[in-house]
Parts: sequence; C-alpha cells; structure tokens
Amino acid sequence: MIRFDQFTFVAGFLVFCRIGTCLSFAPGFSSPRIPVRFRLLIAIGLTIALCPPILESFGSASNPLTTMEAAALIARECLIGGTIGIMTRIVFAALETMFTAAALAIGASSSFAPRVDESESIPEFAALVMFATTALLFVSNAHWEIVRAIYESYTVLPLGSAIAPQLALGKITETLSFGFLVAFRLAAPFLAFGIVSNFAFALVNKITPQIAIYFVAAPFVLVGGLVLLSITWNDIATQFIASFTHWLWRI
Repeated sequence: MIRFDQFTFVAGFLVFCRIGTCLSFAPGFSSPRIPVRFRLLIAIGLTIALCPPILESFGSASNPLTTMEAAALIARECLIGGTIGIMTRIVFAALETMFTAAALAIGASSSFAPRVDESESIPEFAALVMFATTALLFVSNAHWEIVRAIYESYTVLPLGSAIAPQLALGKITETLSFGFLVAFRLAAPFLAFGIVSNFAFALVNKITPQIAIYFVAAPFVLVGGLVLLSITWNDIATQFIASFTHWLWRI
C-alpha cells in the first residue's frame, strides 16, 4: 500500500525527473511534432504507473530534505535519465548518419526532406529510412523497451543515487560503437553499390572522355540504389529494431 505523504510526493517527483528527462531525448518521444503537453502527460502517466514498485523498494526517509539536498537529488535523477535518453538517441543518430552517407553514395543527396524527430532537413533517402524505422519502433512495441530500461535502471542506480562520470562515459562510448557498427552493417550494401558503380563509370569515362558520363550514369545509380532499398528494406527494418531491442536489454 503506497502512503500519500510529503516523502511520497517528493520521491514521485524525482521519478518524474528521471522519466521526463529520458523521454526528452528518446527517439520518437522527443519529436517536436508531438505537442509539449502531450509529452508531459506521457511522462506523468508513466511516473504514476512506475511509482508504486519503485517506492516500495526505496523505503522511507527518516529526515526531511533541505533545499540544497532536494536540488542535488533532482540534478542526479535528471542526469541519469538524460544519459539513458541520449544513449537511445545515439543509436538512431548513427543510423541517420550512415544512411545520409548511403544517399550520397547513390546520388540521392540533392533533394532534402524534414527529419521525423527534428526540424532540420536531411536527404530524402535518409529521411525515408528514419521515418520508417521510427514508425516501426512504435508499431512493434519496441518503445516499451525504453520504458523497461528506465524502470530497470533503478536496480542499478536506485532513487537518489549518483551516476559515476566514468560509468556514463563508458556506456556512451559503448553505445557509439554499437550504433555505428549496426548502422554501417545495414548501410553497407548501398555504400558498396555506390563505390562499385561509380568506379565502373569512372573507367568508362576514362576510356571515352567525349561522353559526359556523369549525366548518363546518375539516373542508373539512383534507380539502382532505390531498387536495392526495395529489396533490402524488410531486412534493414527488422534487423535494426531487433538489434535496438536486444541492446536495450543489455544496458
């Protein structure tokens, strides 16, 4: 039975700080296309749902908190939640980076489209991939794994504990390595296709310099890249979401 006293409300607000800060950086949840009030309601709803088991394991406080102690606890919880959220965002940012490079390799970098979770524009090829993977994140219910990761973080870093800078930097470094490894593996067919096709057309241009080979080759390279995307898209989406979900179980 959860008691409703001053300690409960203070501890609940600390839980809200960790959850809200994480969702402020998490892919999909942090999109400016989602109204701020709706994101706030999501964070409050998750806080109410997760508070009972968290507070039962936390116990009770013997002395009231001072203002400075409360500020320090709020900063710690925001730092932990922000670290988890940034780590999830890094994985999606790595995928966006590699498919932006893939768009450049197949000649699809001249037209831009808005990002699904930001206001800046990226090549349409990369925007299509990011939009589809972000939608699949929610369709496949993988976004609940982010919520589970927040809840499981209380077993490693209980309420009120501080995260060591070495631990945070080490986790972020591991996430960077994992994210770019997965993203490079998924974008490798497009990078290889772009390198091979451009090398082949460069040889043709060397043999027949009278022909403006770039204007002849560009449509074939672009269409070939789109055909390759249609062939590999199912594997790209499923492998990325599976790798992302498996990674969330390990952090």
